[in-house]
Amino acid sequence: MDFFANMPRDPFADDPNDPASFLEEDEQAVPLTPEERASMEAELRLVGEFARALKPRGIDGIFFLCDDCEEEHFYEWEILGNNMRAALNNELAPVHEPGAHPDPTRYVPWDYALGYLDGMESR
Repeated sequence: MDFFANMPRDPFADDPNDPASFLEEDEQAVPLTPEERASMEAELRLVGEFARALKPRGIDGIFFLCDDCEEEHFYEWEILGNNMRAALNNELAPVHEPGAHPDPTRYVPWDYALGYLDGMESR
């Protein structure tokens, strides 16, 4: 089962006021270094494993504490995976919005997800 197959529909599709329309046409993603690429490929594999192990248990994704705004940002498995794929393809991340009012109890930090997999392997 591919957890990344169904990217949510762009909420600004067909909207003349799409915030992405204000981006410069020549704005492009910065290509990854070989080391960054290898690291992101490994992390993308982990995100797939996290989703397979945790989604059936009611965990919708990962949250990160943003250093810039000092708020938690919530990313569903599919959005996180698709953002990583875009970076690997030297593309900008697709425009998306997380669900309105995500339930923080349904998201875990990266280290928790990694520890969960480690615990599953040691059984």
